[in-house]
Amino acid sequence: MDERKRDSIIAYLRSRMAEFGITEGALAESLAEAPVVKPPPSFTRTNGAHGAKAARPMPQLPSVPHSGGNAVPIFRNASGDTWDGLGDMPEWLKRAVHAGQDIEFYRV
Repeated sequence: MDERKRDSIIAYLRSRMAEFGITEGALAESLAEAPVVKPPPSFTRTNGAHGAKAARPMPQLPSVPHSGGNAVPIFRNASGDTWDGLGDMPEWLKRAVHAGQDIEFYRV
């Protein structure tokens, strides 16, 4: 983070603290008393190049028996979109899985 951006964020935080009547001392006390929480793992990784995001691999699909006829949907979302597990994964399911949702959540 560059220094100008850092200074801008600090100025914003100071103005918000003043707006809510939070003093630097009160903030320091609160931080000292708060338990240390490990941040969640980042979903973006850099490959040496600044800001380059590594693509997350799509999960392996569960094996689906091939019925040969009218395939019964095995995945469904709240909007009623379905997928029988055959062919390409539909966009709604790709987006959900890429966002971190477990594919099993949508299993019928």
